[in-house]
Amino acid sequence: MHMHASALPHPAHILLVDDEDDCNFVTKLVLKKAGYAGRLTCYTAPEEAIEHLRRGEDLPDLMFVDINMPRMNGFELITQCEAEGLLPSDLTTVFMFSSSNRPMDQEKALSLASVSGYVEKALSVDSFEQVLRARARA
Repeated sequence: MHMHASALPHPAHILLVDDEDDCNFVTKLVLKKAGYAGRLTCYTAPEEAIEHLRRGEDLPDLMFVDINMPRMNGFELITQCEAEGLLPSDLTTVFMFSSSNRPMDQEKALSLASVSGYVEKALSVDSFEQVLRARARA
């Protein structure tokens, strides 16, 4: 059975962790174009995203985490969340998000217990639909 993307359940809340404002802006536009009508929370600082998860309320259904960020990279963010027991979570599907398409980054991302997949930047309608399909299978 082939599920058309519009038939796929959209996450109610997406959390985006990326230090680049312009990338966050593009992601918002792409999500809108893909018909996403839920909420998008953006953090440019990984520490703020961890703080959000620590509060334990308003948890995201889907989380995109950029790999290359200053101070704390995406891998460190996920490792920190795993160490604190914030991830993996039954509610939140995590995708690493990067402009790097280096195989070692993809392998490292997929070796983390919390990470369900890897998406190349910039997000496109197609890649968002692939994420939704992966989420539906999970």
